[in-house]
Amino acid sequence: MTLRFPSFSLHIGFSFFAVLALMLLLRDSQTALLCFVSALFHECGHLLLLRLFGARVRAVSFCAAGVVIERADAFLLPGGKEALAALGGVAANGALCLLSLLFRARLSQKTFFTLLYANLLLGGLNLLPVYPLDLWRALHALMEGRMEEARLERLLRGVSLGAVAVFCAFCVYYFWKIGRNPSLLAVCVYLMTLNLKRSTSDV
Repeated sequence: MTLRFPSFSLHIGFSFFAVLALMLLLRDSQTALLCFVSALFHECGHLLLLRLFGARVRAVSFCAAGVVIERADAFLLPGGKEALAALGGVAANGALCLLSLLFRARLSQKTFFTLLYANLLLGGLNLLPVYPLDLWRALHALMEGRMEEARLERLLRGVSLGAVAVFCAFCVYYFWKIGRNPSLLAVCVYLMTLNLKRSTSDV
């Protein structure tokens, strides 16, 4: 389904609805909805800073992997602004954490803890220097132009693979000591597959 507006288009794919339906089946509807709102707020943080810095957005697409923002401009923002825009989602999650703490007395215990933990986990995950997460994109923006492109790619590829290895070790520890978490496993497999595929394709 595609909605066209004067300046941009909004596309919502079938795969997005399939993932949303799966979340509703695996979790109770309130938890799934709050997690969805947190993820949507994360993307709104990126969009807000992109617009504030003058970047034009051509399309926003909702798919199984998340939200894809397509720009109308062929160039990136200056390094510092591009890095801030990349971290806009983390800032949005931090704002939701703060709001949930401020309005804790007005929220049910379940709503409060779901909002708090969902945003802490989503923001924390995107602070891993792993491709294609937010901190990786911010580092790439800050370091681009400061060294040879091939050297920068090798450096960030090594950092990303190392961070993925640490994250996988954490997931193994979590499953062993705390319990099973299908969402955590899915994220771990996705990041590991994406980075290994990217690494081998660049060889």
